[in-house]
Amino acid sequence: MFNLYLIRMRFLFFSGIIFFVGSIILINANYYILDIERNGKVVKMKIEQLPKTCYGGKVRYFVTYSYEGKMYDKATRGNYCEEHYIGELVDMKFLQGSKEILRPNESALMNLLFFAALGVLGAVISAIQWRKMKR
Repeated sequence: MFNLYLIRMRFLFFSGIIFFVGSIILINANYYILDIERNGKVVKMKIEQLPKTCYGGKVRYFVTYSYEGKMYDKATRGNYCEEHYIGELVDMKFLQGSKEILRPNESALMNLLFFAALGVLGAVISAIQWRKMKR
């Protein structure tokens, strides 16, 4: 019985560490999107390719936009494909030198806050299990 308890504590400890480290990696990887949100400018981009339909909650459809001779892909869902057409100029947020684009009303802050909360949760779980293992 004691060994099972110790195994569970170690599992929770290492799970918390993984959550903490994973959240740092995710925050770092998505921080540039926040930079686009804050420092980017809204420009007119041309729709180059559209899927025939964008319906479906689990499938990610990609729309291809062009701006200054470069192509950018952006995931979309819902009825976006039915509301827009190839060749249409739409507003998108763009930062020079970036490979990503955002919609003008799209925010990256909620994702970063979620990742930070995940990291705090992982740190708390690990700290609690560390104290239990030291006893």
